[in-house]
Amino acid sequence: MGFFLALRFLSILPIPGKAQATDKQLGRSTAWYPVVGVLLGALLFASAYLVTRLWSALPAAFFCLAVWTVFTRGLHLDGLADSFDGIGGGADRQRRLEIMKDSRIGVFGVLAVAIVLIGKFAFLTELTGVYRIRELILVPVLGRWSMLLLIFSFPAATGGGLGHRVKQHCRLPQFIFGTLVAAACAWFLLGPWGLLVLAAAGLTSAVLGLLFWGKLGGCTGDSYGAACEISEVVSLAAVAVAVHLRMP
Repeated sequence: MGFFLALRFLSILPIPGKAQATDKQLGRSTAWYPVVGVLLGALLFASAYLVTRLWSALPAAFFCLAVWTVFTRGLHLDGLADSFDGIGGGADRQRRLEIMKDSRIGVFGVLAVAIVLIGKFAFLTELTGVYRIRELILVPVLGRWSMLLLIFSFPAATGGGLGHRVKQHCRLPQFIFGTLVAAACAWFLLGPWGLLVLAAAGLTSAVLGLLFWGKLGGCTGDSYGAACEISEVVSLAAVAVAVHLRMP
């Protein structure tokens, strides 16, 4: 139940079942976020494997990025844009939260999305160019584990938002299970280097959590999406470094 709820929430896949979920179910489903990342990573790997047989690294990176964005229906990019619009455009906590609720996108949000997409594209060319695309599986796992880390470790910014509803029932068992999945994937794909990449993603998420805590008083649903996107860029960069260092 928890896996399918997480998959329905984090992807575009038409998963059967009830559209509505209780707060408890939402919180407990966070344990499965890294597992959803495994599924997305496998999809990216398959896409890159096929496309690199037809085109060079640049078209392959573009195709992977398109699949990545469509599969997640731009959910986390929307959270990234809202978060940085609020942080960049608001003078105080209340005003920042008000800006984040506005459906319109501002210049800070546009810049954040552009930088993240360009960063992903650049580092994807590194991986597809050297044909070490298996490691692509790890990056979405760590992005969703970073969300879990933020949900578990930092308070919610508001009392009635999505962040609060999810936070209420994300407990230690959910965090341990998700962390074990992420660590197992990291070790299987990159060995000790994978754990360093995991640490880089975790540090990124922690720094962002402190930023949101200081600027917003905690985290919102948008904050989780922003953490996912930025952690994925950092993870891609770290994976690319690890791949190059492990090459003979």
